[in-house]
Amino acid sequence: MQTRVYLGAGLAALAIALGVVWYQFSSTPGLSDEEMAERMEAAEQAFARTDYAEVAEILAELAEADHPLAQYRLGLMYREGRGVPADLDRAITLLESAAAQDWGAAEEALVGIYLERADAATSPPEEIRWFELAAARGDSGAKAVLGSYYFSGTGVERDLDVGLRLLTEAAEAGDVRAQSNLGYAYSTGTGVAVDDARALEWYRMAAEAGLVRAQAALGLFYETGRGTDVNVTEAVRWYLNVVGEGVPGISARLGGLVASGEIGAESYPDAQAWVLDAARAGDNEALNWTIARAEAGDPGALGALGVMYETGEGVPQHDGRALDYYRRAAEAGFPPAQLAMARRFAAGQGVTQDYVQAHVWANLAAARGATDAVRERDVLSRFLTPEQLAEAQDMAAEWEPSHWDRP
Repeated sequence: MQTRVYLGAGLAALAIALGVVWYQFSSTPGLSDEEMAERMEAAEQAFARTDYAEVAEILAELAEADHPLAQYRLGLMYREGRGVPADLDRAITLLESAAAQDWGAAEEALVGIYLERADAATSPPEEIRWFELAAARGDSGAKAVLGSYYFSGTGVERDLDVGLRLLTEAAEAGDVRAQSNLGYAYSTGTGVAVDDARALEWYRMAAEAGLVRAQAALGLFYETGRGTDVNVTEAVRWYLNVVGEGVPGISARLGGLVASGEIGAESYPDAQAWVLDAARAGDNEALNWTIARAEAGDPGALGALGVMYETGEGVPQHDGRALDYYRRAAEAGFPPAQLAMARRFAAGQGVTQDYVQAHVWANLAAARGATDAVRERDVLSRFLTPEQLAEAQDMAAEWEPSHWDRP
């Protein structure tokens, strides 16, 4: 469900309302200005002593006489159940009467209730009905939601013309979701002719307002030169904004840029992880980059290849190669690979089961900050005799990267 804007009238709003000067309005049918002022004074006194039932009674008299402010305030009281039973239907009727007399605050209150009801709807037709009412009163958020529904055919018969009209109205009013959706429409040619320049501008608006998916799209446009000149610096800037936000493929895009030499790995602590994601996604350049780094003895690259061969992502699955890369990375001091070796020795996966060796590798990984290794090491301790535990601890204490004899 999309983000809503809800009505929050509250007691303070009623207090402020009752202090409004009533003489500024034209006379209400059946009541003179003087009578109206007297009734308002009575309402203020009732409010001061928290007699909300009497406040509601007075406002009801004025609302019945078709006074828009009284209708608006009484509508809020029915909305909140203050002085009268809570009754949203009655609140809507009163607020609609006030809005029909161009009482702007009633419009806002109605939109809030419509959106609440859309959020609580139990069926698509009911939800859409309330969104339609909110959109008819000019709410850009409701237009954005409805536009996306018509654009995609969600809960309604698909109508690209209606969807694009609503999305455009919402986007021009500043709704970032609508702006991003229009970026998609123009970039894919859905309902409109492909126009990368217009897509770029809509994506840019939404991205600059902080919408993550638009930032990712904008980065891709700059990287590939869609609707603009290729600008890797701008692409990386937008990718870095979203790389930790769960957007699929962004770390792989960055990894591809590292592997191609467009950006330097030394400038980014997560470069190896990005390249691994790119290689696992099938980027041959990233795979070759990782292999070259591994053959040069880079522990992180060795560990990355271990993961790839173990899972079969980006390369054919091969447990023997995975073990070899894990072992080399572990002996070079790479904590994740050391933990992987601990688990393999504990399970006898590709090696002879050996709890002493498992404890050594888990201990080394824990000492180098691998949080999961601490629990693994402590569990393994229970499988060792005191003599075996002492042996494992001595071996870990004497270990040096790449200089410890293999078992």
